[in-house]
Amino acid sequence: MAQERDIYSAMQEGEPLARYKKTILGKVHIVALNPFTEEPEGVILEGVPNDPAYGVTAVMELWSPKQLVFFERMNDKHIQAGRLVKMDVPLPKVAPSPNIISDTEIDTLLNSKFLVLKNRLVKFSDVAPIFRVLNRARELNKSEKIIKHIEERLSQLQLAEYGVEKPEEEIK
Repeated sequence: MAQERDIYSAMQEGEPLARYKKTILGKVHIVALNPFTEEPEGVILEGVPNDPAYGVTAVMELWSPKQLVFFERMNDKHIQAGRLVKMDVPLPKVAPSPNIISDTEIDTLLNSKFLVLKNRLVKFSDVAPIFRVLNRARELNKSEKIIKHIEERLSQLQLAEYGVEKPEEEIK
């Protein structure tokens, strides 16, 4: 059910109606409605409650009034004992990948100052967005200096994929 809950949460917009998190280090077995079938299912909340790396598996998100009422009635003993508490603070947002860049952002990047381009290229951790930037730079007939710098960063990442590191100081 954990995977189904994650899929269902990803399909929703905005904030959930309520979030409950476990407060103890041990696992907590709760009963909740499956968001797709609306059938009761057992769910095990695990992980370290206040650790952001493990906190997602320690939280139950409820998106509908029916889910909320069912959850609170079926898990009343956990709530009364303090093993589950309602969260007031939203979960921290996951930082977007530095590799995500739109075509418009690529054009803006290529038309910006060289240092802006250079700093953004260093942030990429995969070759795919750099290939896109390189291809667009060639389409726009950018200077040889810009194209050469993009190719060097691309080469650096490709070498890193094979376990060969090229120091960043060499790329200017």
